[in-house]
Amino acid sequence: MKSWLAGAVGAYLLGCATALAQSPDAPAITKRLDKIAKSYTEEQFMGSVLVVEGDSTLLDNGYGMADLKRKIPDSPGAQFRLGSLTKQFTATLILLLQQEGKLQIADPVSKYLPDAPQSWEKITLANLLGHTSGIPNFTSDAAFRTWSLSPHSHEEEIAFFRNKPLEFKPGSRFEYSNSNYEVLGAVIEKVSGRDYGDLLRERIFEPLEMKSSGLDADGLILPRRAQGYRYIKDWGLVPAESQSMTIPWAAGSIYSTTGDLSRWEHGLFGGKILNDSSLQAMTTAGKGNYGLGVEVAQMHRVKVVSHNGGIAGFNTYLCYVPERQITVVVLSNVNGTAPDTMGPELLNAVLATQSPLP
Repeated sequence: MKSWLAGAVGAYLLGCATALAQSPDAPAITKRLDKIAKSYTEEQFMGSVLVVEGDSTLLDNGYGMADLKRKIPDSPGAQFRLGSLTKQFTATLILLLQQEGKLQIADPVSKYLPDAPQSWEKITLANLLGHTSGIPNFTSDAAFRTWSLSPHSHEEEIAFFRNKPLEFKPGSRFEYSNSNYEVLGAVIEKVSGRDYGDLLRERIFEPLEMKSSGLDADGLILPRRAQGYRYIKDWGLVPAESQSMTIPWAAGSIYSTTGDLSRWEHGLFGGKILNDSSLQAMTTAGKGNYGLGVEVAQMHRVKVVSHNGGIAGFNTYLCYVPERQITVVVLSNVNGTAPDTMGPELLNAVLATQSPLP
Protein backbone atom coordinates (compact mmCIF):
# COMPACT_ATOMS: atom_id res chain seq x y z
CA MET A 1 0.00 0.00 0.00
CA LYS A 2 2.47 2.59 -1.12
CA SER A 3 2.82 5.38 -3.65
CA TRP A 4 3.69 4.21 -7.19
CA LEU A 5 4.45 7.56 -8.86
CA ALA A 6 8.21 7.70 -8.40
CA GLY A 7 8.71 4.28 -9.94
CA ALA A 8 6.22 4.69 -12.76
CA VAL A 9 7.16 8.08 -14.22
CA GLY A 10 9.73 6.44 -16.45
CA ALA A 11 7.20 3.89 -17.64
CA TYR A 12 4.98 6.73 -18.84
CA LEU A 13 7.28 7.22 -21.81
CA LEU A 14 7.17 3.61 -22.98
CA GLY A 15 5.07 2.20 -25.77
CA CYS A 16 3.76 3.34 -29.08
CA ALA A 17 4.28 7.02 -29.97
CA THR A 18 2.12 7.28 -33.08
CA ALA A 19 -1.49 6.55 -33.98
CA LEU A 20 -2.24 2.88 -34.49
CA ALA A 21 -3.95 1.79 -37.70
CA GLN A 22 -6.96 -0.52 -37.75
CA SER A 23 -6.43 -4.11 -38.92
CA PRO A 24 -9.03 -6.03 -40.90
CA ASP A 25 -9.76 -8.58 -38.17
CA ALA A 26 -9.62 -6.51 -34.95
CA PRO A 27 -8.80 -2.98 -33.82
CA ALA A 28 -5.04 -2.58 -33.68
CA ILE A 29 -5.23 -0.79 -30.33
CA THR A 30 -6.98 -3.79 -28.76
CA LYS A 31 -4.33 -6.12 -30.16
CA ARG A 32 -1.61 -3.83 -28.84
CA LEU A 33 -3.15 -3.69 -25.36
CA ASP A 34 -3.65 -7.45 -25.21
CA LYS A 35 -0.05 -7.97 -26.30
CA ILE A 36 1.16 -5.72 -23.49
CA ALA A 37 -0.85 -7.64 -20.88
CA LYS A 38 0.33 -11.00 -22.24
CA SER A 39 3.98 -9.89 -22.14
CA TYR A 40 3.97 -10.43 -18.36
CA THR A 41 4.64 -14.00 -17.27
CA GLU A 42 2.36 -15.83 -14.84
CA GLU A 43 4.93 -15.49 -12.06
CA GLN A 44 4.74 -11.71 -12.55
CA PHE A 45 1.03 -11.24 -13.19
CA MET A 46 -2.29 -13.01 -13.11
CA GLY A 47 -5.46 -10.97 -13.02
CA SER A 48 -7.96 -8.85 -14.88
CA VAL A 49 -7.38 -5.83 -17.13
CA LEU A 50 -9.89 -3.29 -18.37
CA VAL A 51 -9.22 -0.32 -20.65
CA VAL A 52 -12.11 1.97 -21.60
CA GLU A 53 -12.19 5.19 -23.61
CA GLY A 54 -15.49 7.01 -23.56
CA ASP A 55 -18.13 4.45 -24.47
CA SER A 56 -15.60 2.13 -26.15
CA THR A 57 -14.20 -0.88 -24.32
CA LEU A 58 -10.72 -1.42 -25.73
CA LEU A 59 -9.69 -4.37 -23.56
CA ASP A 60 -11.62 -6.44 -21.00
CA ASN A 61 -9.83 -9.72 -20.30
CA GLY A 62 -8.65 -12.07 -17.59
CA TYR A 63 -5.11 -13.51 -17.61
CA GLY A 64 -3.96 -16.57 -15.71
CA MET A 65 -5.83 -18.15 -12.83
CA ALA A 66 -8.01 -16.69 -10.09
CA ASP A 67 -7.59 -19.94 -8.14
CA LEU A 68 -4.85 -22.38 -9.10
CA LYS A 69 -6.04 -25.18 -6.83
CA ARG A 70 -9.61 -25.11 -8.15
CA LYS A 71 -8.46 -24.29 -11.70
CA ILE A 72 -10.68 -21.20 -11.96
CA PRO A 73 -9.39 -18.70 -14.55
CA ASP A 74 -9.17 -14.98 -13.94
CA SER A 75 -12.01 -13.12 -15.62
CA PRO A 76 -13.53 -9.63 -15.79
CA GLY A 77 -15.93 -10.64 -13.00
CA ALA A 78 -13.23 -11.78 -10.55
CA GLN A 79 -13.18 -9.94 -7.21
CA PHE A 80 -9.81 -8.67 -5.98
CA ARG A 81 -8.60 -6.99 -2.82
CA LEU A 82 -7.66 -3.45 -3.81
CA GLY A 83 -5.21 -2.35 -1.13
CA SER A 84 -4.60 1.39 -1.26
CA LEU A 85 -7.07 2.09 -4.05
CA THR A 86 -9.36 2.21 -0.99
CA LYS A 87 -7.92 5.61 -0.08
CA GLN A 88 -9.77 7.51 -2.81
CA PHE A 89 -13.05 6.13 -1.49
CA THR A 90 -12.16 7.20 2.06
CA ALA A 91 -11.22 10.67 0.77
CA THR A 92 -14.54 10.86 -1.06
CA LEU A 93 -16.51 10.13 2.13
CA ILE A 94 -14.59 12.92 3.90
CA LEU A 95 -15.39 15.35 1.07
CA LEU A 96 -19.06 14.32 1.13
CA LEU A 97 -19.19 15.09 4.85
CA GLN A 98 -17.60 18.47 4.12
CA GLN A 99 -20.22 19.19 1.44
CA GLU A 100 -22.88 18.51 4.06
CA GLY A 101 -21.28 20.94 6.51
CA LYS A 102 -20.36 18.23 9.01
CA LEU A 103 -16.62 18.89 8.89
CA GLN A 104 -13.97 21.03 7.23
CA ILE A 105 -10.74 19.50 6.00
CA ALA A 106 -8.84 22.61 7.11
CA ASP A 107 -9.79 21.83 10.72
CA PRO A 108 -7.42 20.06 13.13
CA VAL A 109 -8.09 16.36 13.62
CA SER A 110 -8.47 17.03 17.38
CA LYS A 111 -11.71 18.90 16.66
CA TYR A 112 -13.31 15.62 15.63
CA LEU A 113 -11.24 13.21 17.75
CA PRO A 114 -10.90 15.00 21.11
CA ASP A 115 -8.72 12.22 22.54
CA ALA A 116 -6.05 12.75 19.83
CA PRO A 117 -2.54 12.99 21.31
CA GLN A 118 -1.01 16.40 21.96
CA SER A 119 1.53 15.83 19.18
CA TRP A 120 -1.33 15.86 16.64
CA GLU A 121 -2.68 19.30 17.62
CA LYS A 122 -1.44 20.98 14.42
CA ILE A 123 -2.43 18.13 12.09
CA THR A 124 -5.43 18.94 9.89
CA LEU A 125 -7.70 16.57 8.01
CA ALA A 126 -6.12 17.96 4.83
CA ASN A 127 -2.71 16.85 6.12
CA LEU A 128 -4.07 13.34 6.61
CA LEU A 129 -5.65 13.28 3.15
CA GLY A 130 -2.46 14.46 1.45
CA HIS A 131 0.06 12.46 3.52
CA THR A 132 1.68 15.56 5.00
CA SER A 133 0.81 14.88 8.66
CA GLY A 134 4.11 13.47 9.88
CA ILE A 135 2.39 10.49 11.53
CA PRO A 136 4.64 7.46 10.94
CA ASN A 137 3.43 4.67 8.66
CA PHE A 138 2.28 1.87 10.97
CA THR A 139 2.69 -0.80 8.25
CA SER A 140 6.45 -0.06 8.27
CA ASP A 141 6.80 -0.85 11.98
CA ALA A 142 9.00 -3.88 12.70
CA ALA A 143 6.23 -5.40 14.82
CA PHE A 144 3.49 -4.86 12.24
CA ARG A 145 3.65 -8.16 10.35
CA THR A 146 3.12 -10.39 13.38
CA TRP A 147 0.61 -7.98 14.97
CA SER A 148 -1.44 -7.74 11.79
CA LEU A 149 -2.15 -11.47 11.55
CA SER A 150 -4.70 -11.18 14.36
CA PRO A 151 -7.89 -9.08 14.26
CA HIS A 152 -7.89 -5.74 16.07
CA SER A 153 -10.47 -3.06 16.76
CA HIS A 154 -10.10 0.34 15.11
CA GLU A 155 -9.17 1.77 18.51
CA GLU A 156 -6.41 -0.82 18.87
CA GLU A 157 -5.14 -0.02 15.38
CA ILE A 158 -4.78 3.67 16.12
CA ALA A 159 -3.26 2.89 19.52
CA PHE A 160 -0.54 0.97 17.65
CA PHE A 161 0.89 4.24 16.29
CA ARG A 162 -0.78 7.18 18.07
CA ASN A 163 1.99 7.76 20.62
CA LYS A 164 4.91 7.49 18.23
CA PRO A 165 6.81 10.75 17.58
CA LEU A 166 5.95 12.63 14.40
CA GLU A 167 8.50 12.23 11.63
CA PHE A 168 8.29 15.89 10.56
CA LYS A 169 6.38 19.10 11.18
CA PRO A 170 2.80 18.77 9.86
CA GLY A 171 2.47 20.25 6.37
CA SER A 172 6.21 20.55 5.78
CA ARG A 173 6.63 17.59 3.43
CA PHE A 174 5.01 14.55 1.83
CA GLU A 175 5.52 11.10 3.30
CA TYR A 176 3.10 8.31 2.40
CA SER A 177 1.58 6.81 5.53
CA ASN A 178 -1.28 4.34 5.83
CA SER A 179 -1.79 5.61 9.39
CA ASN A 180 -3.32 8.80 7.97
CA TYR A 181 -6.24 6.96 6.44
CA GLU A 182 -6.93 4.86 9.53
CA VAL A 183 -7.36 8.13 11.42
CA LEU A 184 -9.64 9.42 8.64
CA GLY A 185 -11.76 6.28 9.03
CA ALA A 186 -12.18 7.09 12.72
CA VAL A 187 -13.14 10.68 11.86
CA ILE A 188 -15.75 9.47 9.35
CA GLU A 189 -17.40 7.23 11.93
CA LYS A 190 -17.22 9.83 14.70
CA VAL A 191 -18.71 12.66 12.61
CA SER A 192 -21.36 10.62 10.83
CA GLY A 193 -22.27 8.27 13.66
CA ARG A 194 -22.28 5.51 11.05
CA ASP A 195 -20.15 2.49 10.23
CA TYR A 196 -17.50 3.17 7.58
CA GLY A 197 -18.46 0.12 5.50
CA ASP A 198 -22.16 1.02 5.61
CA LEU A 199 -21.40 4.53 4.35
CA LEU A 200 -19.32 3.16 1.50
CA ARG A 201 -22.22 0.99 0.42
CA GLU A 202 -24.94 3.64 0.81
CA ARG A 203 -23.10 6.70 -0.51
CA ILE A 204 -20.94 5.16 -3.26
CA PHE A 205 -21.44 1.50 -4.17
CA GLU A 206 -25.23 1.44 -4.38
CA PRO A 207 -25.68 4.78 -6.24
CA LEU A 208 -23.10 3.69 -8.83
CA GLU A 209 -24.42 0.12 -9.02
CA MET A 210 -21.07 -1.30 -7.93
CA LYS A 211 -22.69 -4.63 -7.07
CA SER A 212 -19.45 -6.63 -6.82
CA SER A 213 -17.68 -4.27 -4.41
CA GLY A 214 -17.56 -3.98 -0.64
CA LEU A 215 -15.45 -3.78 2.48
CA ASP A 216 -13.67 -7.09 2.98
CA ALA A 217 -13.76 -8.98 6.26
CA ASP A 218 -12.18 -12.09 7.76
CA GLY A 219 -14.16 -15.13 6.69
CA LEU A 220 -16.26 -13.26 4.14
CA ILE A 221 -17.26 -15.60 1.29
CA LEU A 222 -17.36 -13.96 -2.13
CA PRO A 223 -18.76 -15.80 -5.17
CA ARG A 224 -15.91 -14.78 -7.49
CA ARG A 225 -13.05 -14.09 -5.07
CA ALA A 226 -9.55 -14.32 -6.54
CA GLN A 227 -6.97 -16.11 -4.39
CA GLY A 228 -3.86 -14.03 -3.71
CA TYR A 229 -0.41 -15.46 -4.49
CA ARG A 230 3.25 -14.64 -4.22
CA TYR A 231 6.08 -16.06 -6.29
CA ILE A 232 8.93 -17.88 -4.54
CA LYS A 233 11.92 -19.03 -6.55
CA ASP A 234 12.11 -22.85 -6.77
CA TRP A 235 8.56 -23.06 -5.37
CA GLY A 236 6.56 -21.08 -7.90
CA LEU A 237 3.28 -19.40 -7.00
CA VAL A 238 2.12 -20.08 -3.45
CA PRO A 239 -0.92 -18.71 -1.58
CA ALA A 240 -0.05 -15.49 0.21
CA GLU A 241 -0.35 -15.34 3.99
CA SER A 242 -3.11 -12.82 4.66
CA GLN A 243 -3.23 -10.25 7.42
CA SER A 244 -6.54 -9.81 9.22
CA MET A 245 -8.79 -7.64 7.09
CA THR A 246 -9.61 -5.58 10.17
CA ILE A 247 -6.16 -4.04 9.76
CA PRO A 248 -6.18 -2.24 6.35
CA TRP A 249 -9.70 -0.88 6.98
CA ALA A 250 -10.08 2.70 5.64
CA ALA A 251 -6.56 2.56 4.17
CA GLY A 252 -6.93 -0.64 2.15
CA SER A 253 -9.79 -3.10 2.78
CA ILE A 254 -12.08 -2.68 -0.24
CA TYR A 255 -12.57 -5.49 -2.76
CA SER A 256 -13.92 -4.89 -6.27
CA THR A 257 -13.80 -5.83 -9.95
CA THR A 258 -12.47 -4.08 -13.04
CA GLY A 259 -16.00 -3.28 -14.21
CA ASP A 260 -17.05 -1.77 -10.90
CA LEU A 261 -13.94 0.40 -10.83
CA SER A 262 -14.79 1.69 -14.29
CA ARG A 263 -18.26 2.59 -12.98
CA TRP A 264 -16.55 4.35 -10.09
CA GLU A 265 -14.33 6.49 -12.32
CA HIS A 266 -17.16 7.47 -14.64
CA GLY A 267 -19.46 8.20 -11.71
CA LEU A 268 -16.87 10.24 -9.83
CA PHE A 269 -15.79 12.31 -12.82
CA GLY A 270 -19.34 12.42 -14.16
CA GLY A 271 -20.54 14.38 -11.12
CA LYS A 272 -22.63 11.60 -9.61
CA ILE A 273 -20.86 11.61 -6.24
CA LEU A 274 -18.96 14.85 -5.54
CA ASN A 275 -19.69 18.42 -6.59
CA ASP A 276 -17.27 20.27 -8.85
CA SER A 277 -15.49 22.04 -6.00
CA SER A 278 -14.81 18.82 -4.10
CA LEU A 279 -13.64 16.98 -7.22
CA GLN A 280 -11.32 19.85 -8.05
CA ALA A 281 -9.84 19.75 -4.54
CA MET A 282 -9.43 15.98 -4.73
CA THR A 283 -7.60 16.04 -8.07
CA THR A 284 -5.31 19.04 -7.51
CA ALA A 285 -1.72 17.98 -6.87
CA GLY A 286 -0.11 19.01 -3.61
CA LYS A 287 3.21 17.93 -2.17
CA GLY A 288 4.53 14.73 -3.71
CA ASN A 289 2.15 15.14 -6.69
CA TYR A 290 -0.55 13.84 -4.37
CA GLY A 291 -4.09 15.19 -4.25
CA LEU A 292 -6.64 13.85 -1.76
CA GLY A 293 -6.53 10.07 -1.98
CA VAL A 294 -5.14 10.12 -5.53
CA GLU A 295 -1.94 10.97 -7.38
CA VAL A 296 -1.97 13.59 -10.10
CA ALA A 297 0.46 13.66 -13.02
CA GLN A 298 0.78 14.63 -16.69
CA MET A 299 1.21 12.26 -19.63
CA HIS A 300 1.06 13.29 -23.28
CA ARG A 301 0.18 16.77 -21.94
CA VAL A 302 -3.06 15.61 -20.32
CA LYS A 303 -3.96 15.18 -16.66
CA VAL A 304 -3.80 11.65 -15.25
CA VAL A 305 -5.43 10.85 -11.90
CA SER A 306 -4.24 7.55 -10.50
CA HIS A 307 -3.27 5.35 -7.57
CA ASN A 308 -1.89 1.91 -6.95
CA GLY A 309 -2.40 -0.61 -4.19
CA GLY A 310 -0.66 -3.51 -2.58
CA ILE A 311 -1.82 -6.00 0.04
CA ALA A 312 -0.87 -9.62 0.74
CA GLY A 313 -1.36 -11.55 -2.52
CA PHE A 314 -2.58 -8.57 -4.57
CA ASN A 315 -1.27 -5.53 -6.42
CA THR A 316 -3.49 -3.06 -8.25
CA TYR A 317 -3.45 0.02 -10.46
CA LEU A 318 -6.24 2.42 -11.44
CA CYS A 319 -6.10 5.62 -13.48
CA TYR A 320 -8.41 8.03 -15.24
CA VAL A 321 -7.78 10.70 -17.88
CA PRO A 322 -10.62 13.25 -17.63
CA GLU A 323 -9.86 14.95 -20.95
CA ARG A 324 -10.38 11.74 -22.93
CA GLN A 325 -12.47 9.74 -20.45
CA ILE A 326 -9.92 6.94 -20.39
CA THR A 327 -9.99 4.37 -17.59
CA VAL A 328 -7.23 1.81 -17.07
CA VAL A 329 -7.66 -0.89 -14.42
CA VAL A 330 -5.09 -3.59 -13.66
CA LEU A 331 -5.93 -5.98 -10.82
CA SER A 332 -3.38 -8.71 -10.06
CA ASN A 333 -3.62 -11.64 -7.67
CA VAL A 334 0.16 -12.06 -7.69
CA ASN A 335 2.26 -9.76 -5.52
CA GLY A 336 4.73 -7.76 -7.57
CA THR A 337 5.28 -4.59 -9.55
CA ALA A 338 3.53 -5.69 -12.76
CA PRO A 339 0.44 -3.43 -12.37
CA ASP A 340 2.67 -0.40 -11.71
CA THR A 341 4.45 -0.89 -15.04
CA MET A 342 1.65 -2.43 -17.09
CA GLY A 343 -0.89 0.27 -16.21
CA PRO A 344 1.15 3.24 -17.46
CA GLU A 345 2.24 1.22 -20.52
CA LEU A 346 -1.39 0.50 -21.42
CA LEU A 347 -2.32 4.12 -20.86
CA ASN A 348 0.55 5.33 -23.00
CA ALA A 349 -0.57 3.09 -25.86
CA VAL A 350 -4.08 4.59 -25.74
CA LEU A 351 -2.92 8.18 -25.36
CA ALA A 352 -0.64 7.73 -28.36
CA THR A 353 -3.71 7.40 -30.59
CA GLN A 354 -4.84 10.71 -32.00
CA SER A 355 -8.52 10.51 -31.07
CA PRO A 356 -11.00 8.20 -29.31
CA LEU A 357 -12.00 5.14 -31.29
CA PRO A 358 -15.63 5.06 -32.50
